[in-house]
This record gives sequence, C-alpha cells and structure tokens, in this order.
Amino acid sequence: MGLRSWAAGVASGAPTPAFVVAGAGGRWAAEELFLEPRVAPTLSPRAADALIVVGYLTEGLMPAVMLAHDQIPPPRLAFQWLPDGAPDDPLAAMLPGVRVVEGGGLVEVIRDAHAGLLAGRGGGHEDAWPDVDPAPWRGIGPYGQGGKGMTGGVPYGRPLTGRADDRDGLKLDRLDVRVGPLFPAFPPGLELIVGLQGDVAQEVSVGQNPFEGALEDDVFRRALREAVPIAELEMARARSHLRWLAGALRVAGLPSLGRRVLSLAVRAKPADADRVSRLGRPLARGRGLRWLAGGVGALREDLGGPVGRAAGHVSDARSGVDEYRALGFEPVTHEGGDALARWRQRVAEAEQSLRLADAAGDATVGPPDVVEGPRGPLGAGPLLELLPDVLVGMEWGDLVTTVVSLDLDLEEAAVGAGVRA
Repeated sequence: MGLRSWAAGVASGAPTPAFVVAGAGGRWAAEELFLEPRVAPTLSPRAADALIVVGYLTEGLMPAVMLAHDQIPPPRLAFQWLPDGAPDDPLAAMLPGVRVVEGGGLVEVIRDAHAGLLAGRGGGHEDAWPDVDPAPWRGIGPYGQGGKGMTGGVPYGRPLTGRADDRDGLKLDRLDVRVGPLFPAFPPGLELIVGLQGDVAQEVSVGQNPFEGALEDDVFRRALREAVPIAELEMARARSHLRWLAGALRVAGLPSLGRRVLSLAVRAKPADADRVSRLGRPLARGRGLRWLAGGVGALREDLGGPVGRAAGHVSDARSGVDEYRALGFEPVTHEGGDALARWRQRVAEAEQSLRLADAAGDATVGPPDVVEGPRGPLGAGPLLELLPDVLVGMEWGDLVTTVVSLDLDLEEAAVGAGVRA
C-alpha cells in the first residue's frame, strides 16, 4: 500500500471537517451536527472539506453560501438536508452535483462521499462563481496597485482604512467591515456592518434579513390558531433555551460543556428539571462567566421576553392565561439586565418550563390573543432595530457577547406574528 493510500485510509477514519450553514427551517437540525462524532463543524470554510446546508435557502442567503462554498479548498463536496415539506430549493441549480438528502441518512451520505474523495474517486465541486477581482485595480495608480499614491483608493480591490472621529474626539483609522450572515458566533442570517477603530465599534448597522419570505411555523405559532398542550409548549421553550445555552457556551470557549447541554436539550424530558437546576449552579457562581458577561450589554428597558425579565420586569403573556395561573405560574426575573443576567434568566426559565410541563399533564391552552414564545410575545421584535444603538462603543469581544446573549432569531423576526387566525 502506497503512502497516499495509507494517508487516505487514516483520514477517512477521522471526522469530516465541514462548514455548516443553517438555512430556513434548519437551525436546530444544524446545531445537532455538533453532537455527531463523524462530522467536525469548522469555524471557517477554509478549514473544511465540505459544505453542509441544513434547511432550504432563501434568495438573501444564496450569495453568502456560494461565497462560502468557493472558499472551501478544492476538491470539495456539498450536501443539503431538506425538512419535510420544504419548497423547491435553488441550491441544486447553483451547485450541480450537490447531494440532497430528505429525512434521515445525511451523515452516512457525507461519510461515504468524503471517503471516496479522499481515495481519489472524484466527486469534487468546481467554483460556483467565476474567479474575478472584487474591484478593478490592475494597472491603476503609479505603482499599478490599484490606488492613488501609496495608500489611496482600494489597492488590489480591497478597501483601506479611512479617518474618522473616535469617541474621545480624536481622528483615528477606521475600517468598515461586514460580519455575517454566516459568522458562526452570530445567529444564522445576522449581518452587521461595523465601523471599527482598533477593536471598538464606532458605528453599527444591521444588514437586510436574509430570511424574508421564509415560512417558519412551530408549536408557538400553532397555538395562535388552535389549542395545544401546555406541556408541548413548555418543552419547546425549555429546549430552545437549552439549545441557545449550548451555542453560547461554544462561543465562550467551552465546547465540551456546550455539547453536554445540547445533548440534554435534544433528549430533555419534564423530569429533567433538577438536572437543569444543577447545571445552573456553576453558571451562577462561576467567575469566568462573570468576567465574560458581567456588566456587558446592559438593557434596562422592558423589551419583553427573557431580555426584559432579566432586567427585573415581570411582563409575560402567560401571566394572563387562566390555565397557567392554575399551575401557579409566576414570571422568573433577574436584576441587572446585562448579558450575565440574560444567561441566568434563560437557565432559570428552562428549569421552570420543565416543571410546568411536568405539572400540566394533559391540560391545553389557546388560542389566546398573544402567545409568549421563547424570545417574548410572537410578532414583537424590537431588538434588531435597537441593536445598532446597543452595540456602538463596545469592544469587539463585548459586542459578540452581547449579540449572543440576546438570542436573536432572524427567521422568527422575518415571519413576525405570521399565522394569526
């Protein structure tokens, strides 16, 4: 056996490095790939062998996905998992040869194709887009570098820093950068245009929501149309909070703990409330979390949902529902309104939801006028609009911590209330 064959055999036993994109309807299924030992999600397309799209793609997501595909070093593979009932997806037209899987078996398809690629049996993808310069520059300027003088213009098609006032009234270099919509630390689809001076955000704006036109529907929207079991609603709420916590731990540099929490979220039962309570104790006492999130991104206003309740506000649509009052429901609150309070708030609400699901039995609720979703009343989403004002002046690390702590869902924001009867 030659060295190449031996190396291919060794590599075929390792997890497949893949850049994972959560499309419409696929956010939580994409998260579960972090529990799959045969797939290793990467933080950058350049470290991957394959692109995995989970869910269907809207037109707004397509350009970013094509760019991510082309950044994967060739030979590369591309796969897509589609949920049941998904509409026709344009990805197959853009990437001929993409392997589309509906239902189960995605990981087996990925592993078989990756083993074939390593063994030299072909199957790699060509670039989706032509390889062209991002801006015309060749031959422009006295040195042919694309700018006027040594540093002016856009050398090699890339923008240089400009000069702008900083918060202390000084004129410093400023570089405008786009982050997202596939930045792994951010919620899927979120794109920020950030004016950076050093690592301080002097100006922030939010890009267009790429999920516009998505057709999300879940148990909370179904509760606007028909009666649903309280236990089903509360289990969905608890799983949402735990999935958020798993992702937040991953961003915080604790991937092993994040996988434990994600495993709990996937398999959670009403009887797991004590497990969540035990999980929350080190998070409440840990110095690392206080150092990371304490005093960061404080929001004192009543913005609804866990964000508002983390600032001491008791607003919760469940408070006015007789079926919840019969279970002794009272909103959980925390003080401070910062990122740390929001972490603790969601852990406490996940535990509360599991206990409510356990006590509810077969009781149903709905359809009420307003449904309290995992992020607040459905159809109410002021956080995206407030994001620029909240983030301006933050250092980059605090900015990321704040965005993660808000648990934004752009697909939910695009749909709005959506399905009112």
